[in-house]
Amino acid sequence: MTTLVQSEGELRPDAEANTVSDAEGGAWLSSEHENVRIKDAGEGILRITLRPGGRITAEDGALVKERYLALTGGMGAAVLLQVIGVEYVSRDAVRFFSEAATITAFAILGSTPVDRVIAHGRHGLPAPQCPTQYFSDEQEALGWLRELRAGAAESGTSTAAKQT
Repeated sequence: MTTLVQSEGELRPDAEANTVSDAEGGAWLSSEHENVRIKDAGEGILRITLRPGGRITAEDGALVKERYLALTGGMGAAVLLQVIGVEYVSRDAVRFFSEAATITAFAILGSTPVDRVIAHGRHGLPAPQCPTQYFSDEQEALGWLRELRAGAAESGTSTAAKQT
Protein backbone atom coordinates (compact mmCIF):
# COMPACT_ATOMS: atom_id res chain seq x y z
CA MET A 1 0.00 0.00 0.00
CA THR A 2 1.25 3.48 -0.70
CA THR A 3 1.57 6.21 1.87
CA LEU A 4 -1.08 8.88 2.38
CA VAL A 5 1.52 11.58 1.74
CA GLN A 6 1.50 13.13 -1.71
CA SER A 7 1.25 16.60 -3.08
CA GLU A 8 -1.81 17.91 -4.88
CA GLY A 9 0.26 18.18 -8.04
CA GLU A 10 0.61 14.41 -8.18
CA LEU A 11 -3.02 13.99 -9.18
CA ARG A 12 -3.44 14.22 -12.93
CA PRO A 13 -6.66 16.09 -13.72
CA ASP A 14 -5.80 16.12 -17.42
CA ALA A 15 -5.82 12.32 -17.63
CA GLU A 16 -7.99 10.91 -20.37
CA ALA A 17 -10.90 8.57 -19.73
CA ASN A 18 -14.43 8.12 -21.03
CA THR A 19 -16.14 11.09 -19.37
CA VAL A 20 -19.02 13.50 -19.82
CA SER A 21 -18.58 16.86 -18.06
CA ASP A 22 -21.22 18.27 -15.77
CA ALA A 23 -22.02 21.75 -14.46
CA GLU A 24 -20.23 21.10 -11.13
CA GLY A 25 -16.85 20.65 -12.77
CA GLY A 26 -16.86 16.90 -12.32
CA ALA A 27 -17.42 14.30 -14.97
CA TRP A 28 -19.81 11.37 -15.04
CA LEU A 29 -17.97 8.33 -16.35
CA SER A 30 -19.44 7.20 -19.62
CA SER A 31 -21.09 3.85 -19.35
CA GLU A 32 -24.49 2.72 -20.45
CA HIS A 33 -26.08 4.53 -17.51
CA GLU A 34 -23.41 7.09 -16.49
CA ASN A 35 -23.58 5.96 -12.87
CA VAL A 36 -20.32 7.26 -11.44
CA ARG A 37 -18.56 10.62 -11.20
CA ILE A 38 -14.95 11.04 -10.07
CA LYS A 39 -13.09 14.29 -9.54
CA ASP A 40 -10.11 15.75 -7.71
CA ALA A 41 -11.31 17.22 -4.39
CA GLY A 42 -7.86 18.69 -3.68
CA GLU A 43 -5.28 17.84 -1.03
CA GLY A 44 -4.68 14.35 -2.45
CA ILE A 45 -8.35 13.37 -2.10
CA LEU A 46 -10.52 12.06 -4.92
CA ARG A 47 -14.30 12.26 -4.69
CA ILE A 48 -16.20 9.33 -6.20
CA THR A 49 -19.95 9.92 -6.41
CA LEU A 50 -22.30 7.05 -7.20
CA ARG A 51 -25.41 8.36 -8.95
CA PRO A 52 -28.45 8.47 -6.67
CA GLY A 53 -30.95 5.82 -7.82
CA GLY A 54 -28.16 4.13 -9.78
CA ARG A 55 -27.46 0.44 -10.09
CA ILE A 56 -23.66 0.25 -9.98
CA THR A 57 -22.29 -2.55 -12.16
CA ALA A 58 -18.95 -4.24 -12.80
CA GLU A 59 -18.58 -1.95 -15.85
CA ASP A 60 -18.95 1.08 -13.59
CA GLY A 61 -16.31 -0.34 -11.22
CA ALA A 62 -13.91 -0.88 -14.14
CA LEU A 63 -14.45 2.69 -15.35
CA VAL A 64 -13.80 4.06 -11.86
CA LYS A 65 -10.59 2.02 -11.65
CA GLU A 66 -9.44 3.31 -15.05
CA ARG A 67 -10.17 6.94 -14.18
CA TYR A 68 -8.73 6.66 -10.66
CA LEU A 69 -5.46 5.27 -11.99
CA ALA A 70 -5.36 7.93 -14.71
CA LEU A 71 -5.89 10.73 -12.18
CA THR A 72 -3.34 9.41 -9.69
CA GLY A 73 -0.77 8.06 -12.13
CA GLY A 74 -0.91 4.80 -10.17
CA MET A 75 0.06 6.54 -6.93
CA GLY A 76 -2.16 6.45 -3.86
CA ALA A 77 -4.95 8.84 -2.95
CA ALA A 78 -7.58 9.08 -0.26
CA VAL A 79 -11.17 8.66 -1.46
CA LEU A 80 -14.44 10.26 -0.40
CA LEU A 81 -16.99 7.74 -1.70
CA GLN A 82 -20.53 9.14 -1.82
CA VAL A 83 -23.23 6.46 -1.83
CA ILE A 84 -26.24 8.67 -1.03
CA GLY A 85 -29.41 7.26 -2.58
CA VAL A 86 -27.71 4.47 -4.56
CA GLU A 87 -30.11 1.64 -5.30
CA TYR A 88 -27.69 -1.25 -5.76
CA VAL A 89 -23.96 -2.00 -6.02
CA SER A 90 -22.94 -5.29 -7.66
CA ARG A 91 -20.42 -7.66 -6.10
CA ASP A 92 -17.97 -7.01 -8.95
CA ALA A 93 -18.18 -3.24 -8.44
CA VAL A 94 -17.61 -3.70 -4.70
CA ARG A 95 -14.55 -5.80 -5.55
CA PHE A 96 -12.82 -2.74 -7.02
CA PHE A 97 -13.34 -0.72 -3.86
CA SER A 98 -12.36 -3.50 -1.45
CA GLU A 99 -9.27 -4.63 -3.39
CA ALA A 100 -7.88 -1.28 -4.60
CA ALA A 101 -4.38 -1.30 -3.09
CA THR A 102 -3.59 2.29 -4.10
CA ILE A 103 -6.52 3.75 -2.18
CA THR A 104 -4.98 5.00 1.04
CA ALA A 105 -8.20 5.78 2.98
CA PHE A 106 -11.95 5.55 2.40
CA ALA A 107 -14.45 7.97 3.87
CA ILE A 108 -17.85 6.65 2.81
CA LEU A 109 -20.58 9.28 2.78
CA GLY A 110 -24.24 8.35 3.13
CA SER A 111 -27.38 9.76 4.71
CA THR A 112 -29.85 6.92 5.32
CA PRO A 113 -29.88 3.46 6.91
CA VAL A 114 -30.00 2.01 3.37
CA ASP A 115 -26.85 3.98 2.46
CA ARG A 116 -25.14 2.51 5.54
CA VAL A 117 -26.11 -1.03 4.48
CA ILE A 118 -24.75 -0.41 0.97
CA ALA A 119 -21.55 1.09 2.40
CA HIS A 120 -20.94 -1.95 4.61
CA GLY A 121 -22.27 -4.59 2.18
CA ARG A 122 -19.09 -6.22 0.89
CA HIS A 123 -20.87 -9.36 -0.34
CA GLY A 124 -18.33 -11.61 1.42
CA LEU A 125 -15.31 -9.74 0.03
CA PRO A 126 -12.49 -8.75 2.37
CA ALA A 127 -12.51 -5.29 3.95
CA PRO A 128 -10.38 -2.64 2.22
CA GLN A 129 -6.77 -2.73 3.45
CA CYS A 130 -6.81 0.94 4.43
CA PRO A 131 -8.55 3.08 7.05
CA THR A 132 -12.29 3.08 6.29
CA GLN A 133 -15.09 4.92 8.04
CA TYR A 134 -18.74 5.75 7.32
CA PHE A 135 -19.96 9.35 7.70
CA SER A 136 -23.25 11.19 7.29
CA ASP A 137 -21.56 14.63 7.28
CA GLU A 138 -19.36 15.59 4.31
CA GLN A 139 -17.18 18.10 6.19
CA GLU A 140 -16.55 15.56 8.94
CA ALA A 141 -15.54 12.96 6.32
CA LEU A 142 -13.16 15.37 4.56
CA GLY A 143 -11.71 16.42 7.92
CA TRP A 144 -11.05 12.79 8.81
CA LEU A 145 -9.27 12.19 5.48
CA ARG A 146 -7.16 15.34 5.95
CA GLU A 147 -6.31 14.29 9.51
CA LEU A 148 -5.12 10.88 8.29
CA ARG A 149 -2.96 12.53 5.64
CA ALA A 150 -1.46 14.93 8.20
CA GLY A 151 -0.74 12.07 10.62
CA ALA A 152 0.94 10.07 7.88
CA ALA A 153 3.01 13.11 6.86
CA GLU A 154 4.20 13.56 10.46
CA SER A 155 5.13 9.92 10.93
CA GLY A 156 6.37 9.38 7.39
CA THR A 157 4.36 6.16 7.08
CA SER A 158 0.91 5.06 6.05
CA THR A 159 -1.73 4.87 8.74
CA ALA A 160 -2.65 1.45 10.09
CA ALA A 161 -5.90 -0.03 8.78
CA LYS A 162 -9.02 0.87 10.72
CA GLN A 163 -12.48 -0.52 10.03
CA THR A 164 -15.66 0.96 11.48
